[in-house]
Amino acid sequence: MILSASAAHANPFNLDQGDGRVILDASYTASPQQFNDHGHVYNAQNYNQTNVYAVGEYGLTDKINLLFTPSFKSIDLQGPNNNSTGLGYTDVGARYQVAKGGNWVFAVQGIARISGTGRDYGIAQIGNNGTQFDLRALSGYTFGKSFVTLEGSYRFRTGRAQNEVHADVTLGTRLAPRLLLLGSVFNTFSDGRGTGVYDYSYRYHDVYLSAVYDLTKRVSLQLGATGTVAGRNALRQRGPVAGIWYTF
Repeated sequence: MILSASAAHANPFNLDQGDGRVILDASYTASPQQFNDHGHVYNAQNYNQTNVYAVGEYGLTDKINLLFTPSFKSIDLQGPNNNSTGLGYTDVGARYQVAKGGNWVFAVQGIARISGTGRDYGIAQIGNNGTQFDLRALSGYTFGKSFVTLEGSYRFRTGRAQNEVHADVTLGTRLAPRLLLLGSVFNTFSDGRGTGVYDYSYRYHDVYLSAVYDLTKRVSLQLGATGTVAGRNALRQRGPVAGIWYTF
């Protein structure tokens, strides 16, 4: 089962023992507007962000998959000395399949997120430079040529930034033997308030829509778009998403 690489790089469907998958996933988003404390949109300083992820997953056993995701980030924020380019977070962890039925699965996952280069911007979607730990529960259900996944996590963040609660939903359907359509909604909520530039609460709700075409049994191409449809004290992002997937 193939899910979106943009979906927080998580899904409940494990690879079999000895199987692996690498996804090179890239997105570019522009944010000339933001959501204020009341959830209303206003014009703000231009903000552009490029993210590139190398999502790696390997089936250590049928029940345990190892996860490794280094990333690259480039930020262009209007104003002097606001640009930042370099390594983003590197995610390292594992997913354990707790239970599985004929058309459903339940799993748990733990990820340590190690910060790369960068700086504290104090904007929700950019994040801080502290280490993060994401503990996640995942469930999936297949029906016909379609599937749905539900995920919930709590993310501990060191430093001045507040912790976060995540609730994600993905729906996929295979329209043709080689064509998969994906739609995801990712919801992020701050838990309390941070300190310094993070002394505020926030939420944001991102939608991803994409199509994945299988060139061969091992290589697939993904193309789509993402946007922040609602939020509070957060960016209003829009932009394209692209990826190339390789299974082995």
